[in-house]
Order: sequence, then structure tokens, then C-alpha cells
Amino acid sequence: MTELDIRTQILDAAEIRFGQYGYNKTTMAEIARDCDMSAANLYRYFKNKLDIGAELSQQCLGDKELLLKNVIDDDALTSSEKLTAFMTSVLHYTYNHFDESPKLSELVEAMTVLRPDVVQKHSQVKLILLCELLKQGQQKGEFKLSNIEETADAILTAIMLFYYPPTLRLYPLEVLEVKVNNLSRLLLEGLEVH
Repeated sequence: MTELDIRTQILDAAEIRFGQYGYNKTTMAEIARDCDMSAANLYRYFKNKLDIGAELSQQCLGDKELLLKNVIDDDALTSSEKLTAFMTSVLHYTYNHFDESPKLSELVEAMTVLRPDVVQKHSQVKLILLCELLKQGQQKGEFKLSNIEETADAILTAIMLFYYPPTLRLYPLEVLEVKVNNLSRLLLEGLEVH
């Protein structure tokens, strides 16, 4: 087994354990046992549980970023359709990921407090992607904006309900989908050239 294979095995085992028992109740010894290795061997690959959690989070957030980039790169959609798809994709990705493993929200909370760099990097990528979407809309004459970055930041603030796992538990998916569509309509009324 290569070092990459072993790291992948560790991350897969940790994700399963975090999903079943939560981040806080999982120990390095349990992850090592799940991988049929000693805890000492596990420490050769990861310094601590936080490093495992950070790498898992980066993978998960990277998948979401790729999904959002694909929305922005979809030339079959208008900019208005892209904005709605962007918001809906954020909702569905987060909801589905954490609906399957609700205990993973402990990992999100740990990263927010203990590794804010992971969360901030993802927020910056989302901001860049949303700026690109708005810029496309402005260049095509669909949107009229005075400041693209401020507008993108405001939109990310407005859609926070749809990407923060603990708040998603407040409503069933059907209600969240209505909320995302209502918010999309409101935002587009302010952005679109009339």
C-alpha cells in the first residue's frame, strides 16, 4: 500500500466514525483500530484528530466548490439561472451531505472554532466564484451592479441559512427549497436590468 492509499484509508475510516459517533467522541486510537493499525502508526500520517478533520473538511468543501464552478461554467444557463442554480446547489449539497450523517456537523463546528483557516479559505473561494457569476451577468447585460465584490458578499451572507449545517435542521428540505427560490427571486429583482 502506498502512503497515499494509507492516508485515504485513514480519512475514509475517520469520516465513517465521525459520521456515526461525532467528531468529539472519536479518538485517534479508534480511527487506528478501524484501519487495523497501531495508534503510533496513525501518528506517522496525521499529527492529531484535528488534522484529519481539516483534511476531510477540505475534501468536502473542494467537492462543493467544484459543483459550484460547474454551475458557473454552464453556458446553457443565463446568469439569472446560474444564480438560482448556485444557491440551490449550495442548499442541496449541504443538506444531503449532513442529512446522511448529521453527526458530521460536529466536525463543521470544530473547524469553525479550531481551524477557521479552512472555513475562511472556502468562503473566499465561494466569493470568487460568485463574483465570476455576477461579472458574467454584468458583461452580458443581464445584471446592473455598482460593486461586484460587495454584492457577492451580501449574497453569501443572505444564503448562509443554506450552507451552515446546524441551521438546515430548522426546516425540512421542501421548505428550504421554497425559501431558496423566494430569496433568488428577491435578489434577481434587484440585480436584473429592467
